Amino acid sequence: MKTIVVDDEAIMLQSFRRLSAGIDAICLVGEFQYPEEALEYAKNNTVELAILDISMPNMTGLDLAKKLRERYPNILIVFITAYDEYIRESNLLGADDYIVKPYRRETIEKMAERMSLLSRRLQKNIYVQTFGNFLVLKNGEPIPLKGKAKEILALIVTRRGKEISNEEIYSTIWENREYSNVNMKVYYNALKRLRDTLDEYGLRDLLKSTARGQTVNTELFDCDYYSWQDKNLSEKDKFQGRFMYEYSWGEYILADILNEGW
Repeated sequence: MKTIVVDDEAIMLQSFRRLSAGIDAICLVGEFQYPEEALEYAKNNTVELAILDISMPNMTGLDLAKKLRERYPNILIVFITAYDEYIRESNLLGADDYIVKPYRRETIEKMAERMSLLSRRLQKNIYVQTFGNFLVLKNGEPIPLKGKAKEILALIVTRRGKEISNEEIYSTIWENREYSNVNMKVYYNALKRLRDTLDEYGLRDLLKSTARGQTVNTELFDCDYYSWQDKNLSEKDKFQGRFMYEYSWGEYILADILNEGW
């Protein structure tokens, strides 16, 4: 990622350059002591990640972040702070992360990993939300999935690319109905509605059939649940205590999440 760092202390700029050297995700293209210089640079050069000291004279890092976002709406913002009191304000601005002084290389490496993941997500146009209710978004707009068709996809998504059999999908979603060839027609009708909707919105390749069941192509989308599994949740994905609350079977996965201490 093309990265700039802005800090009014020259020694901190030197420290960041030294500690970030060799971290693949960070391509340091600019170091600035003055926010105005960073803004001028951004007018003529692409910036993907801005690492900004919050407390600076004349223009704070918060103010600089607002101006950078006006030019690059998807720019990733990481604040550097020595004071926890600024963290809440940075979150309100929509900061993607923050690091606290004095930082170490390990801190920068972990931040770079999170920002790299988030950068890849921004390059994709499909996002699956599982925390709270289940949504599939394309370019930020929800796909109008409904009823059992929507629930089928939700269940398949939880397997993260692993096959789930048609019988298990049916038995989980239609838990009070006997499994039979006749009753399975209800399932296949719902599956067809799901495919038709995905096809209508250009998402034909999202769902894949196997000899025994269904799976999803995880390369085509990002998902908050997957980020949780990878321990790479961003502030935007923060777990709020609910997981696909509209589906009773989601309670079992929620229990696992809560057992992990989230």
